[in-house]
Amino acid sequence: MARCSLVRLLSLIVAAVAAPPAHAEEYSWQLSGVARRAETRGLDTDSWAVDGTYFVNPIDDGDAPFALASFLNPTTRLSAEASKTQLPFDFMGDPTRYTLSGAYVLPGQRWYVGANYANANADDVALPTQYDSKGYGVDAGVYVGANTTLELGLGRSEESWVTASFCSSTGCLGPWFESGTTADSVGFEVFHLRRFGSLTYSLQGSVSESETEFRSSSTPPQEADLPLRAYSVAGELFPTQALGVRLGYTKAESEGYDGHSYDVVGTWFFKPRFAIQLGLSRASLELGESDETDSAAIRFIGRL
Repeated sequence: MARCSLVRLLSLIVAAVAAPPAHAEEYSWQLSGVARRAETRGLDTDSWAVDGTYFVNPIDDGDAPFALASFLNPTTRLSAEASKTQLPFDFMGDPTRYTLSGAYVLPGQRWYVGANYANANADDVALPTQYDSKGYGVDAGVYVGANTTLELGLGRSEESWVTASFCSSTGCLGPWFESGTTADSVGFEVFHLRRFGSLTYSLQGSVSESETEFRSSSTPPQEADLPLRAYSVAGELFPTQALGVRLGYTKAESEGYDGHSYDVVGTWFFKPRFAIQLGLSRASLELGESDETDSAAIRFIGRL
């Protein structure tokens, strides 16, 4: 599937470069839907997500790349997303996640503050299990000139599991086993945009640190702390107003843990208000033994 998606991506790039730019009007809504498939050790994991964003002040694309319209026209916004993952095994069920987020742009369009909240649950659980996951965070950013932003974010996520020790056709016996994690994180991100005539490109970099606390009600009770540091860099080239090609790299490391991933994403606005996005990625994880995950995604974007 990844090879087929790459051929389609290259075909879209050729078609987009040959297509003339079109004028866009203002829009207040952006809606999108994405489907993704990931493969690890021959097991496929499918997922989908839908999201919507409302911009308080209408966005005008102007003569900049369509994909950068909201960055170049900062305004207060509200977003919501729902996603579901179909796992390749049945003992837990398929997690569903809901996210709410927003950002308030202060007068003068220089400073902005934001917040987010997420909640996840799993249905069709084979074993009697109570699963709860939630996360929340705040961030603040500033525009340094018209083409650069600096952003600082703080976040916390909490997950908990309560599972019966022994179950049979007649019911569940024994004490319930409880476990969970709490992770606190802090991150810093830089985004920069440059233009050279009709050619535009963007650069993005981030660094984050998190501390995850693990707890368990096993006998004896167990607790552990796991620090994690992650780095990410990405660049996106816009040869035309309608086309963008992005390359990204992420590395995460901790004691006994080392992971990194690469991705390439092509976004094509075949009409000023409608776009298709194709992405390929490969992630490698070293945790006792090596694992690799290849994934491909397709996303459709519409603006109203």
